[in-house]
Amino acid sequence: MRIAQGVLPFKLEVSDEDKECLTAHAALPLVVELMRKLLGSREYKRLSKALGYARWKTARRHLESLVLLIAAGGDCLDDLQVLRADVGLMSLIGYELSSPSQAKDFLYRFHQAEDGSLLNDEDDAKLSVVGKATIRPEGPGLVRLLRMVDRSVETIQGLRTRTTATIDVDATIVEANKKQALRAYEGTRGFQPQGAWWAEQGVWVFDQFRDGNVPAAYGATKLLKLVFKRLPCSVTHRRLRADTALYDEKALTWAADKGGIEFAVSADMSEELREQVEALPEEAWTPYRSRQQQTEESSEEREWAEVSFVPGWARNHKKTGTPFRYIAIRVRGRQRDLLEEDGARWRHFAVVTNMSWDGERLLQWHREKQGTVEHANGVVKNELAAGTLPCGRFGANAAWWRINVLAHNLLEVLKVAGLPQELRRARPKQLRFRLFNVAGRVLHTGRQLFLRISSRLPAAQLFAAARAAILRLSPAPG
Repeated sequence: MRIAQGVLPFKLEVSDEDKECLTAHAALPLVVELMRKLLGSREYKRLSKALGYARWKTARRHLESLVLLIAAGGDCLDDLQVLRADVGLMSLIGYELSSPSQAKDFLYRFHQAEDGSLLNDEDDAKLSVVGKATIRPEGPGLVRLLRMVDRSVETIQGLRTRTTATIDVDATIVEANKKQALRAYEGTRGFQPQGAWWAEQGVWVFDQFRDGNVPAAYGATKLLKLVFKRLPCSVTHRRLRADTALYDEKALTWAADKGGIEFAVSADMSEELREQVEALPEEAWTPYRSRQQQTEESSEEREWAEVSFVPGWARNHKKTGTPFRYIAIRVRGRQRDLLEEDGARWRHFAVVTNMSWDGERLLQWHREKQGTVEHANGVVKNELAAGTLPCGRFGANAAWWRINVLAHNLLEVLKVAGLPQELRRARPKQLRFRLFNVAGRVLHTGRQLFLRISSRLPAAQLFAAARAAILRLSPAPG
């Protein structure tokens, strides 16, 4: 098919011939090479067994296909057809990518009970109930995926050791117009996964997919135990930041007394706490500026103060129980004349902590959470594909979310292991533009396969350096 010259001086010719084996995603095979280096056959055999496949390479093909799709920028299973049309790409990875129907069947297999049996509609009705918060148990397939996430975290720690782990915990709502989806607190129908982000390493440590009607505060203590036990043993200093969802006596008591965790968590502004904050004398308040406000003029005034508040928690009535520290914050706009009464201008907040840092330093550190886990949720939902859930089956959606978490961590490993410093903070869309979506020619010569990329493209040097770095990584056992 030929199309005549348009506004620009060229003619378009669309050919059905495959004489020229080209690819538009020449560097995308780096993702597969990285997965095979990190995830040995042992992990895939366990995943295959959990999902009921006769051959472990089948499970590997489906998982690699989905991670490739996500890394390339696709956000639904039908987008696999775009990659399947890239003959050059499939020549490089050595197999035909999964079809949308095969990928959907793969995800459906994650819709399991704890014993591995597939769930039916009746089982779903018992596990997801309107008006009742329930955290659904994970089946063997999801457990194996989480182990792969663990492996990515271990690799990052091996490449860039950090002895301190600041874990930021936050939930996010994923809208889904599925009849099985339940409504969240704000009225949105969908799901509400909870995630734990390692701030120093820039990776996900844990995720827990939840129905939309399950509050972020639900099961807080159990969640923290699940999160912190996944940290590598080389971590010696453990910290936690969270919003009011984790303002929970049992959870914070466990963190401080048994977990050995330092924390700063936003406190619920109860009537008792508000009264004590508003009763503080003016001389108790100290100007507080976030790190951003230290370099930019702000439209708000912020001040902080220590407040001697002891809630009626059981721990505070024990002889051995040490009350936590509360720091109050008050904020008001600089256009004071718009408000009638002086006291009404201030809005009050509070943070509870077991740390002894200076108040301003602590508040600045706690506020950094907004630039870590909240930003990371935005990346997996909008720049990867977690925000577009594939179906109505809970287990399949949970697997899709976790595969996106795994893809995110794999890209972080790739950046740390093989890309220059200037790309260490690159988001997925920049990696696609600078690296993955480069054109190449695939040649079969002398029983060997060659990929030819123009040296004029910056991606050629990036590709070569990244591939060499992946080869130097320690392979997974098995």
